[in-house]
Amino acid sequence: MRNTGAGYSWGPKPGPPLRDFALTLERRGDGTAVLALAGELDLYRAPEIEDALTEAIGPEWDRSRRRSTSGRCSANGSQISGEEVRRLAVDLRSVTFIDSTTLAMLLVASCRQHERGGELLVLVGPQTPMTAFEATGFDRLLGINRMDDGPRESVA
Repeated sequence: MRNTGAGYSWGPKPGPPLRDFALTLERRGDGTAVLALAGELDLYRAPEIEDALTEAIGPEWDRSRRRSTSGRCSANGSQISGEEVRRLAVDLRSVTFIDSTTLAMLLVASCRQHERGGELLVLVGPQTPMTAFEATGFDRLLGINRMDDGPRESVA
């Protein structure tokens, strides 16, 4: 709400938008992609994150593929074709907040990669909020690689 002097009006506050989120996707020619996320990863940003994951590893897998009853991924023998991403690194070292929506998307993307014979690595640093991963047990389900805060190392 903005105070216009005569009353209140609804709408965004004047000025530049807040920069609480950033996303970059880099595809490499060797079957590797790096999705770097920064800022707050919440329900509001979920569509952008999902679009980037889909762009990186392809549309949702065929619904006829098997899944185990434990909720874990099961491979069905299909392999990744030549031009598809075999290895996706999701860099969360500049993330300040992460919610369960984003965690669920990472788990689905990881399952998708494993079903296709690929892998998904989650890169975290000392500043990455890990409470949500630990509280949900996702730190044991996802391939998490802890990195220091030095100069950005090659992530994939």
